[in-house]
Amino acid sequence: MNYLKVLPLLTSAFMISACSSNHQKYPLIENKLYGTWSCQMDIEEEDFKLALDYEVTYVRNGKSNGFGTLKVQSPDIPEMEYSIADSSIWELDSRYLIETTTEIKILNISHPEFDDFFNLESMFPQNLSGSSEILILTDSLLKTKAESDGTIISCIKGDYK
Repeated sequence: MNYLKVLPLLTSAFMISACSSNHQKYPLIENKLYGTWSCQMDIEEEDFKLALDYEVTYVRNGKSNGFGTLKVQSPDIPEMEYSIADSSIWELDSRYLIETTTEIKILNISHPEFDDFFNLESMFPQNLSGSSEILILTDSLLKTKAESDGTIISCIKGDYK
């Protein structure tokens, strides 16, 4: 498996997890963003599969915290499951959500013996930044498209599950 093609996909996934926000410019959009979102992303490319289930909370001070699980499948390795937790800062610029991860912890919970060969956490530097276009933002639905590779992530607000 070419692990270098996994990195851009995962980077897009983590960018939804969220620079302080500009409350004067985009208050209507920003007010809908506040709260806890349950997000999912599934990617299939040839014989590679990636599934992310993630919960992120955006707060008024321009910070966010998230946690979830990531599953990676490839014929080269057994299915790997990771626990993910991160803290980020975020801001809005028109219809774009710009996020910078300040801390990230990724733990291989299924096969830690593979960490010497493929340590996912070591691939994500602190202060990783990305931008996503907000395609849909309602009181209950958030859908974004990563500028880097076009990955779409869909989220449902915690109160609307």
